[in-house]
Amino acid sequence: MISAALRALLLASTLTACGQSGADASGSEGGAKPPAGNFSGGLNALGTEPFWAIKIRTDGLTFSRPRIEDVKSANPGPVIENDRATWTIADGPAPFKLTLTKGECSDGMSDRHYTLNAVLVFGDKTMYGCADTPAAIAAQPAP
Repeated sequence: MISAALRALLLASTLTACGQSGADASGSEGGAKPPAGNFSGGLNALGTEPFWAIKIRTDGLTFSRPRIEDVKSANPGPVIENDRATWTIADGPAPFKLTLTKGECSDGMSDRHYTLNAVLVFGDKTMYGCADTPAAIAAQPAP
């Protein structure tokens, strides 16, 4: 019979041979969290003063502001340069440009921390905020 320590050692060496660490393989539900700066999949961007939010999904973007009806747009996909991704919605009732850049970010109003900085250009305003995956945001304390 193989001891627990030997089983763990065998698992670690097998994962290392496959190019994964034990921490990668035992990540949270759905596998390991994608690295910051990986702009595929869903992301949530948000800002305060004034409040705004943009949900980025493969099938569309939703721009939300308090007391204003949400605006949904097709997702044109980001233009990616190094650690930066930019989505541009040029048409429709709420044209905007959202740029996400890899880096630690705090929304300034909660204890939440994010892996992406957000800059939203909407009309003649430039607004700042943070972004991360919905799972990473949900795993943190409520604001």
